[in-house]
This record gives sequence, structure tokens and C-alpha cells, in this order.
Amino acid sequence: MKRLGNTLRSGLVCLMLVGLTTLAAPGVLAAGVEVGNGYSTSNDPQQAGAEAAAKAKAAIGDSQAKVVLVFDSVGQGIPAKQAMLQGVASVFDASIVYGCSAYAPITQDCNTGTVGVLAIGGDVRATAAMADLEGGHEACGKRIGEALKEAAAAESAGRVVLLFGACHVPANDKLVGGLNSVLGEKFPVVGGAAKDDLLYYQGKVFSQNNLGLLLRGDFTCSFAAKNAPTKQKDRVIVVAGEAAEQALGGRQDDALLVFAFDCGGRRGQMGGDVDKELGVMKAAAGKNPIFGFYGSGEIGPKDNDSAPSGVAYHVIICAILAK
Repeated sequence: MKRLGNTLRSGLVCLMLVGLTTLAAPGVLAAGVEVGNGYSTSNDPQQAGAEAAAKAKAAIGDSQAKVVLVFDSVGQGIPAKQAMLQGVASVFDASIVYGCSAYAPITQDCNTGTVGVLAIGGDVRATAAMADLEGGHEACGKRIGEALKEAAAAESAGRVVLLFGACHVPANDKLVGGLNSVLGEKFPVVGGAAKDDLLYYQGKVFSQNNLGLLLRGDFTCSFAAKNAPTKQKDRVIVVAGEAAEQALGGRQDDALLVFAFDCGGRRGQMGGDVDKELGVMKAAAGKNPIFGFYGSGEIGPKDNDSAPSGVAYHVIICAILAK
């Protein structure tokens, strides 16, 4: 478990709109921001979901999870994914479970597993908005932005939107463009495109939708995005460590969590050496938890001064740091 000691409000309220679903979180005082993650290598969807979730719950300790993220590559199709989510829901309340399908989840312990689960508790406010693709990805991003706008404008030390779903590159750039046309050109956004376009919202599987999950708390975000100018395996691996080092900026002791959104194509280029990429990320992150996935297009700014965009063949790192 990783913890930052400050105070914020959190709780859960649900709101349903036509073509759009949002979850807002104002409310109860808690102490500290706490995270814990876990993974599974099982090929049985329900077992893998339950195993990864149980590890995440053990890692977060006595803290109550406020939001749970799930990225997975287990099974094929909606029935298998729903079974996996049932496994996660045997440990955590399904109403706080979000995520998407992936080529593989990424945790500090494994980037070749089938399911990864991250639990976030304590001093964090979460607001989620899901929208379908009617009118295209830019319009979808705008609807998500409008749903998050009020919460995003609320006073808070740290803000970041995790954005993922059916936004295979190059649609990812249109999606983030639509979102930021509402929230602001440089509003911090990071994420990736789901494999097979499958999105998880409140413990259920959706197709042809995108999700924005706004996290607010007493933290700061630091970003880096890198791509290898060559397909040479060693160079593809090295840039992941460079991105993590840039995002952390020597502040490993202040870090809460390192988000990693990586390209499935890069994963293919690394082949059997994909574990070496995790090794260079861990060397940069130290003992801090890492969480993310290999997807079909990445979202984020190249550095702290840039506007986020949708790209391909990149690894994008977002370090969540103490204020």
C-alpha cells in the first residue's frame, strides 16, 4: 500500500443521461490517499478477476476502495469479460469498477499477466463519465467533457482525467481533442485505447463507448511520452525507462503511483523481452506501484508543458506525486 497524508472529501452519487452516464463523488472526509494493485496469470476469467482483486485488496489494507480500475487480456468476447468482472466484484463493489480490455495489463510485478486490478482509496474524489460514439469521437469527447466540467472546475490541488475505451488510433486524438475543447487545451489527460473496443463501467461490459474518469486530490501530476525512432528492440525497451525517469523527475520518495499506458505494437516489437521493459520502468519508479496496460493507441502530453494528444507507438507515463 502507498499512502499520502492529506484530507479531501469523497463519496458516490450516480446520474444517468441519454447516451451518457456519469458517476460523481463529493462527500465524506477520509485521511490520506491509498493505492494497492494486484495481478493474475490465470486463463480462467472469473478466477483471474478474483485473484487480481484479492491481491489489490490486500495491498490497500484497511482502506476502503473508492474506485477500482481493471485492465485485462483474459478470454475473448463480452461473456468472458463479464465473468472476469464478476470475479473482481466478488472482492469489490461492482459500482466502483471501471476499466477496459487490453493486450496485457501492466503492474510493477508483471506485464505478461491476464488481469490487473488497482484499488484507490482514502483522500480521492472520483467522477466518471461514459459516452457512446454517436456523432464521432470528437463529439463523444465533448459530451464526456461537459459531464465532467463541474467537477473539474471544483477547487482541488490535483486533477487528471483517465481516458480510455473504443478509441483506436487515430480516433484517440479526436477524442482527447473533444474533451479538452471543453475542459481546456492543457487540462491533464492520460490513457489509452482498449483492445477490441471493450469498456468496463460499474462492473459491466460496454462496446463502442469511451470513458473519462476524473481523479482529484491533494497531489500533482507529472508526464512524459516517448517513442523509439527505430524498431530496434533494445531501443524500444530503453525509452520506457527514460519516460518513467522524466515523469518522476527524481521524486520517487514523493510518488504515490506511476500510470503507464503503452502501445501494443511496441509490445510486439519487444517480443520475448517485454519483461525487460518492466525492469527499466521499475528501476525508475523504485518501490512505487505501477499500473496501466498495452493498448491500441495512447493518450497524454509529451511533457508537463504540452497539451495532451492521441498518439501511436508511444509509452506514456503519468506520475502521481505528493503536492
